[in-house]
Amino acid sequence: MTVLFKILSSPFAQTAIITIVTIVLTQIALAKGRLRWANRHQHSFLLPNAGPNGTQLLINTREIWVTNTGRAAVEDIEIVFNWEPQHFEIWNPREYSQAHLLNGRFSLKVPTLAGKEFFSVALLSTAPLPEIVNVRSKNSIAKPFMLLPTRQFPTWFNVIGLALLILGMAIVIYGLVVLASLLWAGSPPPPPKP
Repeated sequence: MTVLFKILSSPFAQTAIITIVTIVLTQIALAKGRLRWANRHQHSFLLPNAGPNGTQLLINTREIWVTNTGRAAVEDIEIVFNWEPQHFEIWNPREYSQAHLLNGRFSLKVPTLAGKEFFSVALLSTAPLPEIVNVRSKNSIAKPFMLLPTRQFPTWFNVIGLALLILGMAIVIYGLVVLASLLWAGSPPPPPKP
């Protein structure tokens, strides 16, 4: 334990600890918004006897998720499509505006998105669906991410996994302290008493 005290009393260790604490506090204090988007799903339905004269009708659907994974709000979100979709709906209901750009593109604008909040844009068309040109906000360009279905485990399973993760981290930290004491003092510290 005296070796650990010597290490912590050195100017280098104190500088490292102060630097790490400062970085962590800065990250907490300076929360940022992080805009992300993904294609949740895309599907084409072939409906029999639904078209003119009893023909088949092809219906294309796509759902796009836009989410703020950060802690601060994101302002002036804009989703630009190649062209205007035949039908679209934004869910959760929120204020939005739409515009036709000079180059023929179609733009949806949402004023704000709080931290950890999301909305989706559902597209429906009997013609091909427009692709997304870009998604951006006032201060950043959104990053696309993969969205896949995942299994939800029971709470007890998640709690056990978290406990094992914390236990593993504690063992690694203890191992590093033992290794450091071996390198500096040449002898291992006594094992902890139960």
